[in-house]
Amino acid sequence: MLDQLREYLLHRSRHDDFFWLDPDFSEATIRQVKVAIVPEYRDGERRFPSGEPIHFKLPCAVGRRASGLWAACFPTLDVYFDFAELSRFNQLARHYAREFLSDRPPRELSRFLPPVSCEVDTVSVSIRETPPRVKLEDPCPQLSAVASPVDKRTAGRIGRAWEREAEVQELTRLLREESGSLCLVGESGGGKTSVLVEAVRRLAREEDSPRSRPRFWLTSAARLVAGMRYLGEWQQRCEETIREMAGLRGVLCVESLADLMGNGGGGPESSVAAFLIPYLRNGELRMVTEATPEEMEACDRVLPGLIDEMRILKIEELSERQALTVLELAGEYHSQNDGVVFSHGAAAEVYHLFRRFQPYVAFPGRALQLMGAIVDRKLREQSGGNTSLNEVRREFASVTGLPEHFLRDDEPLDLEGLTARFEARLLGQKEAVERVCRTIAKFKAGLNDPGRPIAVLLFVGPTGVGKTQLVKCLGDFLFPGKPEKDRLVRLDMSEYAGPDAAQRLIGHAQGRPGELVRRVRANPFSVILFDEVEKASPEVFDLLMNVFEEGRLRDALGRVTSFNSSILVMTSNLGSTSSGPLGFAGGGADPAVPPVQTDARAIRAFFRPEFFNRIDHIVEFKPLGRATIERITRLELEGLAGREGFTDRRISLEFGENLVRRMASIGFDPVYGARPLQRAIEEGVVMPLARKLVTGDDPKGKCLFLDWDEQENRLRVEEREMAGAA
Repeated sequence: MLDQLREYLLHRSRHDDFFWLDPDFSEATIRQVKVAIVPEYRDGERRFPSGEPIHFKLPCAVGRRASGLWAACFPTLDVYFDFAELSRFNQLARHYAREFLSDRPPRELSRFLPPVSCEVDTVSVSIRETPPRVKLEDPCPQLSAVASPVDKRTAGRIGRAWEREAEVQELTRLLREESGSLCLVGESGGGKTSVLVEAVRRLAREEDSPRSRPRFWLTSAARLVAGMRYLGEWQQRCEETIREMAGLRGVLCVESLADLMGNGGGGPESSVAAFLIPYLRNGELRMVTEATPEEMEACDRVLPGLIDEMRILKIEELSERQALTVLELAGEYHSQNDGVVFSHGAAAEVYHLFRRFQPYVAFPGRALQLMGAIVDRKLREQSGGNTSLNEVRREFASVTGLPEHFLRDDEPLDLEGLTARFEARLLGQKEAVERVCRTIAKFKAGLNDPGRPIAVLLFVGPTGVGKTQLVKCLGDFLFPGKPEKDRLVRLDMSEYAGPDAAQRLIGHAQGRPGELVRRVRANPFSVILFDEVEKASPEVFDLLMNVFEEGRLRDALGRVTSFNSSILVMTSNLGSTSSGPLGFAGGGADPAVPPVQTDARAIRAFFRPEFFNRIDHIVEFKPLGRATIERITRLELEGLAGREGFTDRRISLEFGENLVRRMASIGFDPVYGARPLQRAIEEGVVMPLARKLVTGDDPKGKCLFLDWDEQENRLRVEEREMAGAA
């Protein structure tokens, strides 16, 4: 049997040298997959199932690719599939086996009965008769290391180019020519790669002989320079890659034009893109790359020689009708291939959610990814069938972090309840809370400008009165589906006061993105806090002014970061004046909060008019009255009961008024407001309790009454029986 297989491989090698590529998987093993199939007879549209199922025990070869993905093959069925997690193998293997074997009569099914035994082996073939341009041992080692052939597996991962017939035909015509490089220009996610893969697929069907058609290889700038540390290394790799491609009539497909300009050297003039220009000009390399309009504009500005060597094919955005048609076709595809049905309403809901909450995202890329995620989840949960509107909203909420009820137009927002919820966490700032809640209501109603951030707010007021706390409340309400660390992007602007501040926020064109760009690209739905904004460098204000106006930030290579799904909040002490001490009101048992005036003149004098006019609202925070101070203190003390040392011992806590007044008096500083409160509670309450728990009698299951002994000037602790205890 192995001899016959060796002869077949020898025959293939003589007729198709492209066939000779080393397998990209290892750790191959054989696994047995058990499935039961009910045979069927057909008479036109009528089906007649057999009485008994046929039980198959199918061998499946499983191996791991160099990329980390797992690959599987049913050799008796000629079925292949890739997957990410080994734990999902059994579920996916049964799914694809049933998909292949279903709807067949008994006689046809008998052809796929497995052999008695099956094992994995290696077949080595040495060939002498080979074209001189290709080495037998490794036909294209450098090319295989930096690129992947565009084949059926690539097409399966990329998806179909629905509603792009005109673009596919034009690209097929251009690729059919013997020379000339191309650049596909369109918005990110608009289907440029799908158009390319479909055109390559059509070219492959047109050619009679495998030798007569060009070979298409997919790569990226990062792969071309990966691992190259020394001077001249990546240039040598590129030269060897170009030489190997010439022997195969290869066409290099590069995912991003901006990455070509941003990798390799210290700037675009010494990048991979600049290195390739002479080869493109001399016809030694044929390349197809992709770019957004902004990246194309940047390339024309910083490296015009590259644009001169390429023809431009524009991939226009889909119309609303086309986008809906694509989503419906994708739903039909999943219904036929995965058994997950997307109704017209479900597909329309996907379109509506993206148009409503991410209007800056081009169709169909991320919308199709969302539908694919729904299919994967339903297959994983083995809950196929129709996809409801709630399932679409649930998946969108999972991706964006928005609450599900926020995505429903038919579910009103309880503005009074929301205000009360915020006021319970932020005491003494009723006007500020109401202003922020009205901003949320505007977003819920869909009345915010889609071409700008959701809101641009300036929080002004004394230190320690709750400005940052309100920002946290905002993030917790809008993005509860995200981890807490991802809801809020906090930047201390005192760290961005130097001459390179703006560059550190954005990042170098040839290096790692800056803190702001990196975090917003990872979490476009978030609250972004610019703390103490007045301390930032003037060039940072120039950068933010464009973000406030357009909701977009472009780097030197035209790569765009979108802020349209973010709320931008700046905090500042500018213009904060009062008749009392800074941070809180003083004097008296429960004095009224002194009148506070936020001096708008001071704010206007600091910010340039064009910057100030881009702020949506200035939210004022007042100093805290004594009653508010004591309420905050009691809330902080009550929060101690949830700590592990108390809950494990089933200890409850009660607090006397003397303790509350004592902590309030020493925990609020005239300069720092409420911020020293937690430190005062830790030192005055938590530390004495810790000593009692570790050195004294264990008060397990009891209630501890805590108060302040004014005569002895220390914490007094009384043990009491819990209410309701026997």
